[in-house]
Amino acid sequence: MDKLIGKVTETIEKYQLIHPGDKIIIAVSGGPDSICLLDILNHIKRQFDLSLMIAHVNHGIRNRESEVEARFVRLKALHMNLPFEQLSVSVPAIAQEKGLSIEQTGRTIRYHFFQKLLNQYQAHAIALGHHADDQVETILMRIIRGSGLQGLRGIPARRDVFIRPLIECNQREIEAYCRRRKISYCIDSSNKEPMYLRNKIRHQLIPMLTKEYNHSIRNHLLQLQTMIQDELNYLEELTEQYYLKALKKENPSGIVLDSKQLTEWPVALQRRVIRKGLRHLRNYLADIQFNHIESIRQLCLINRGEKYLDLPGEIRVRKSYQSLEIGYASDIKKPEKDKKCTMWEYELPVCKENDYPELGIIIISERYDYGKSVREKCLNSSEKDNACVDYDQLVLPLKIRNRRSGDRFKPLNSQFFKTIKSYFIDHKVPLYKREMINLVVDDSNRIVWIVGFQIDDRFKITEQTKKILYIQKENI
Repeated sequence: MDKLIGKVTETIEKYQLIHPGDKIIIAVSGGPDSICLLDILNHIKRQFDLSLMIAHVNHGIRNRESEVEARFVRLKALHMNLPFEQLSVSVPAIAQEKGLSIEQTGRTIRYHFFQKLLNQYQAHAIALGHHADDQVETILMRIIRGSGLQGLRGIPARRDVFIRPLIECNQREIEAYCRRRKISYCIDSSNKEPMYLRNKIRHQLIPMLTKEYNHSIRNHLLQLQTMIQDELNYLEELTEQYYLKALKKENPSGIVLDSKQLTEWPVALQRRVIRKGLRHLRNYLADIQFNHIESIRQLCLINRGEKYLDLPGEIRVRKSYQSLEIGYASDIKKPEKDKKCTMWEYELPVCKENDYPELGIIIISERYDYGKSVREKCLNSSEKDNACVDYDQLVLPLKIRNRRSGDRFKPLNSQFFKTIKSYFIDHKVPLYKREMINLVVDDSNRIVWIVGFQIDDRFKITEQTKKILYIQKENI
């Protein structure tokens, strides 16, 4: 077996890139890297029982040269008797239209095309030809751009469905393999264009660092990448533990973290937990920068009130008391300033089931003679959606309404009255939730029950109670 085939096979097994019976889409540009990858995967396909197909993108950048490459890859697929799919686009035109760089536009188009083929062919993975020299260039490029540790972990051997079997092989090994096997390939002239940062790093910076500073610079950068990768793997496990400690709520549209607990941890852990929370919404956080994470962290230090922060990608953060909510702006609404709340009020007949579709709730009330048979029901009235009150203390009819300015009630087992606003502040009820809380009042406009919270002390069950009214709220 050729030594490079053996090395690639070890990489595949080390990172579990391929499993027996997999269907693999190979991205083939026509250059030595992708042609080498194609030949090696074709060589080991019986060993792993693989089904292979070739995908090629003609970016329309180099005109005649691009057409030659596309024809070369298509004939290669025909010669190897492998399925072939091609996408032809004008990347420069699309980049200009969208105001993006050619590199970014080309990358986006390629990945969308590969994902489409993945679904169309029900494939298991997409194999890319990135190798160790690409890894070195990527690390240097990210250092220059001011990347953090996450960026310095480099190109992973696997990310989701994308696999890179050549990631531990260098360019010299790949070209030597092609010579040994007498495999022809195309040369991309754009790889020498100095207008691209990667090309400057490849043809200017790395040779200069190797010649004038350290002839082993490539190996040392790869060692750095390995160390960072190992340490980040450990930090990710630690972050997961702390994330779960801070997590109060999680659903597809967002999360809620305990901001008080978050601020008690080291700053590095705060940043990592916040970033992990953001990744719950978007796996790739290209638009989220250090200053965004810091702004969220500073938001956690605000002890009172309700604050909002808008981030790229339609993400919104809301800090309210000890809760840090991260979600989409469409789900986290900001309160409208100077908007007067519309007052509403509905009759609440007793001893029947009342539907309130506008509120999204049902209120059921039942009257009982107070005795041993109903004491257990009264004991359970401490549940937030149930209330048990002294029927004879009520002035009927009852009503259900929203809060009014200056509303006061007597908290259970208290001797003093308190405004509803003060009660909500004391119980750290977020501002955006207060207008959604319903009040049950009697005909004297006395608050009987703050629905979902507490009854008024004036209506509690005592030894003198003869009849009770049991009230239950259900969501529609």
